[in-house]
Amino acid sequence: MSQAEFAQFASREGWWYSGSQEHEWFGSAHTWDTVEGLVVRFYTGGPVPVPFAEVSADEPEMCQRAMADAEAAAVRAFPCFSVADCLDLARGSSGGATVRALNGLAAVVPDRYSRAVGEVVIPALFAPEAMVRSAALRVVRMAAWPEFVRPLAAAALTEPDEEAACLARDIVAGLSGADVLTFLVRPSADKEPTTDTGHRSDDDAQRSAGQGRRSRKPGSAQEIFVWTP
Repeated sequence: MSQAEFAQFASREGWWYSGSQEHEWFGSAHTWDTVEGLVVRFYTGGPVPVPFAEVSADEPEMCQRAMADAEAAAVRAFPCFSVADCLDLARGSSGGATVRALNGLAAVVPDRYSRAVGEVVIPALFAPEAMVRSAALRVVRMAAWPEFVRPLAAAALTEPDEEAACLARDIVAGLSGADVLTFLVRPSADKEPTTDTGHRSDDDAQRSAGQGRRSRKPGSAQEIFVWTP
């Protein structure tokens, strides 16, 4: 989907264009404002090479209904995929289709650890196809979950592509504060997240499966993932 197509949709919705902005994770975004006080950003690609749109508000709790309406309008207008959709696509595909599913997952990966996401992404770090491994690295980088560090460190040692191996090492260092070898020789403290009662936590992907949204920082309360594979 192109920026022009999304711009036509935004015009029909009565949103007004406010220019281009830079996002620290996703690169350049074309931006619209709404009368309800929302900010709508459309990303054509970049660090996450799939088009998607984000709806946010300075006071998200006061704007939830307007944000939900904007999301629903986009979902009606375009093919949209949630976390659960991306996981299903990744599990049932191979090669380029897996790459597209993982790229989509990078755009909507939840803030908190998800076992379902890990079960798809971790094996992909060791896939025979370089493009699949690179896409899995993209998800790990966007998720920034400590639970990914140990398998990522192992992948960094076996990754034949030096650029990808360097990226994996950098992510490990950023998340753990140690280089790959130092991290791997530490006693493992990795445990599956638990609730206060000591039971394993519910899978966050299941709680957000139909939403495709996250809140990486205040004001970014809702995200629409728009993708035409």
